[in-house]
Amino acid sequence: MNEKQFVGRRKADWDRLTALVDRSDHSIRALSGSELREFGRLYRRVAGDLAYLRTHSDNSQLIRYLNDLVGRGHGVLYRHPSRSVLIGLVVLFRESAAAVRRRRVFVLLSILITVLSAAFAWAALDSDPEILDVIVPPGFRSSLDWWKEQTFENVEAQAATAGTGFYILNNTMASIYAAAGGLTFGLLSVYLLFSNGIVLGAFMKEIAGVGGLGHFAVGVLPHGITELGGIFIAGGAGLMMGWALLNPGRRTRLQSLRAVGKDTTLLIGLGVCMIWIAAPIEAWISFGRAVPDAAKLTFAGLSLAMWMLFFFVAGRDSDQATDSPSHGEARRA
Repeated sequence: MNEKQFVGRRKADWDRLTALVDRSDHSIRALSGSELREFGRLYRRVAGDLAYLRTHSDNSQLIRYLNDLVGRGHGVLYRHPSRSVLIGLVVLFRESAAAVRRRRVFVLLSILITVLSAAFAWAALDSDPEILDVIVPPGFRSSLDWWKEQTFENVEAQAATAGTGFYILNNTMASIYAAAGGLTFGLLSVYLLFSNGIVLGAFMKEIAGVGGLGHFAVGVLPHGITELGGIFIAGGAGLMMGWALLNPGRRTRLQSLRAVGKDTTLLIGLGVCMIWIAAPIEAWISFGRAVPDAAKLTFAGLSLAMWMLFFFVAGRDSDQATDSPSHGEARRA
């Protein structure tokens, strides 16, 4: 092969492809329709030139130059299309719903721990009311007394705005702690879920004693459906991490954690997002005197229905994509 003549014949195409790649490196939309067709033709020709030189030439510098050019061209042609932030968030939420379904055992266990601990607190207080000071931390006593008064207040904008920020910070940290507790083999996650359930059960028992359970439901359910859902999901992530550490199987514990890493991230992210959604509802609606009780309960019912629809329906195609490899492996086996 006369390498000099070969380069002389082909260099114009190489230079032209380089120019097109430079223009479309940020986005292929920078090329017109005719330029895009030209890009495809030149890419195939240059790829052929690279294959030819690899067989017939020992000029490593020239081969490396064409290899880089073909690589850049491939990156332009086969790059994943960019998507808007909104579309990205929709995809993320769909994947999160699919993760909740995949890891539903841990989410349901998180709910069960909370419910059982609440029932335990109710039964313990029913047996011995004097242990209230042991069950309910001192910082919660003023809140309990307020609930027993069975009154709501007018919501002022400044207080509601400050309350939204407080609820976001406080409840986000609680959900993150519940999830991060998985690194303690799930013990801290269990403790935090148990503690939340104990306080909830104690509040319900004490408020029921003064006939205020209906009032409590009206004030808690509008935001509680979403807020508790977020905590349960984050707690489920912690329990899943704890189980991965306790039962790694043939993997190392680090490998076991990595195997659940994506779903853990999705669950924590969804849990925190639900906390953020619940915060303004709690600050502006749940405790507002101006919002009728019927409206609050209707809002709570709609919230529950929408979240159930989201968890059961969103991202079903992700379930099928996740299941298909295992089916294929079963057929090959």
